[in-house]
Amino acid sequence: MRVRFIELELENFTEHRRLKVDFGRIARLSGRNGVGKTSIGTAPVWVLWGTDLNGKKWSPKPTTYEADVTRAALLLDVDGKPIKLERGIDGGDNVFKVNDVPVKAREFDNTVTGLFDRDEFLSLYNPRYFFTLHWTKQRELILRRVVPPAKSEVFKHLPEPQAAKLDKLTRKHSMADLEKIHRDRKNRLEKELIAAESRRKTLQEQLTTMDSAPKVDPKTAQADIAKIDTEISKIQSSIAEADENNQRIARLNWDISSLLDKRNRMKEQYEQLKQRKPGSNCPTCGQTLQGYALEKAERDYNATIEAFRAEYDQVVADRKAAESELAGLTFIDVSEKVAELRRWQEAKQAILDAAREKERRQQLEQDVEKARAAEASTKESLNESIFIIDAIKEYRAKEAELQAEKVQGLFRRLKIKLHNRLKNGELEDTFVIQMDGKDYVQLSFGEGMEAGLELSEVLFGQSELITPVFVDHIGEYTGPIAVYDQLITAGAVRDQELKIEKEEWAD
Repeated sequence: MRVRFIELELENFTEHRRLKVDFGRIARLSGRNGVGKTSIGTAPVWVLWGTDLNGKKWSPKPTTYEADVTRAALLLDVDGKPIKLERGIDGGDNVFKVNDVPVKAREFDNTVTGLFDRDEFLSLYNPRYFFTLHWTKQRELILRRVVPPAKSEVFKHLPEPQAAKLDKLTRKHSMADLEKIHRDRKNRLEKELIAAESRRKTLQEQLTTMDSAPKVDPKTAQADIAKIDTEISKIQSSIAEADENNQRIARLNWDISSLLDKRNRMKEQYEQLKQRKPGSNCPTCGQTLQGYALEKAERDYNATIEAFRAEYDQVVADRKAAESELAGLTFIDVSEKVAELRRWQEAKQAILDAAREKERRQQLEQDVEKARAAEASTKESLNESIFIIDAIKEYRAKEAELQAEKVQGLFRRLKIKLHNRLKNGELEDTFVIQMDGKDYVQLSFGEGMEAGLELSEVLFGQSELITPVFVDHIGEYTGPIAVYDQLITAGAVRDQELKIEKEEWAD
């Protein structure tokens, strides 16, 4: 887009009660101090944005006389199409016009915004404006149309392993996403590695406290246990037989004692039974028993006596049989057998414990190896992420270096710094301009003007926008001025009233 100033109309604008300026290809403003040269150069900026040359809010109302209306109208040529913009102060109200049609402030602002970006325009129009911007905006303007170095170009400057790894990974992910993935992965793996190291050390300590000498031969353990089980079975059978014998003796002794007690009780009962021999009277009603009744009572009595004697004889016979059987039995002492059984059981348990201990040690050894492998795998994965992060860091550093070389190649005397390298090796965005080793704030007015013009020249070379250039205090600058299209200068001349000279456009 090419922008030219065609005509400027001023009314009660700073020192100018009424003034009309026709701009040619070059417009030279000259005169003594205070005749309004800078105001003329500032007026187009005020029309567009209501600011001074440095983008600050500014009022052009005259200070040396009273005026109800202050206005400025600028006729522009934008890519061959005329557009007239007007801003004014009528009493206490702001007024706006587009092509002589009154509009509201928002519509006016939208019209201007639709034409061009304020910071870009002012950086091209006023060589000193760029340096009033925050460094982030300065950086953005310089880099806006500087094409970053191609990925393949950066890879050429990296070590082959880093370049190969990033080339492969960035086919699937962007560099920014790749960095996010592996920074997140690195944080997670660092925690996992601490846990893996802790587990491996804990298992290793447990293994160290175990007896490393084998207490059992796995090849013979089962055979040894089988032999012990055979011996235990024999002893248990022997003890069982002895227990059966001893339990029989105890049972016989109990039976004999019980039978003796029963016999003695029956003797007493027999004496009592003999005394109950039936008489001639009925024991129930007291009547005299005769004939058949008497005979029946005697038969019942004799039957009771006979049954009692038979029971008594059986008790005696059972006791004698028990005594006879007991006489043929001998108590067997199993204490030695029990002690032997216990020794065999302890021997078997020792083998089982030793086998379990060995199995536990073998399992622990396997766990240690698994933990060591997990730790090594985690460390390998962590190192890979660290390698990728470092490779990205080196990529960004080399990319920034190549980009800085591109940017620096645009300038003659100015030195541009785009990055600071932090202690951790990462880059931090910055923007510093120096000329002859001095920061811009240390430059003299003339040096600052030269720096601004060189910067404008670079911006014009990059930008898709061509604007007029206004050089104020031209008399204090002796260097060259690159004119891209339209030039406006202002210079002080002692005792001279305002003079406007112009050079027309060539046919």
